Amino acid sequence: MNVGSRRRTQSVDLRLTEGAAEAVRERAREAGVSDHLLRIAVVAGGCNGLSYDLYLVPEALPEDAVVESSGVRVAVDAASARLLDGTVVDLRGRSFVFENPRARKGCSCGASFEV
Repeated sequence: MNVGSRRRTQSVDLRLTEGAAEAVRERAREAGVSDHLLRIAVVAGGCNGLSYDLYLVPEALPEDAVVESSGVRVAVDAASARLLDGTVVDLRGRSFVFENPRARKGCSCGASFEV
């Protein structure tokens, strides 16, 4: 069996509010891209040790969990999926804010967290 060709099925319960989804669509229009996914990843950094990284990608990787929320397709890598499960992404001003039930501690701006 060729392990490299196997696609792992990942799932994540992640939701974008309509405001966050519209902001993603607007930023994609501003960047001149269409048919892209929003990639959300958890990376080391921020004042609480972990932070969120968001960017547009043309396609998901085979090991990604892909969900659609409010008309936006979102790709999440396997390691981030377990840290983001149950998260709601909202918009405050022009900034994305994460309501993450797995976060024990977060900063006031909502950009970093600790589990």
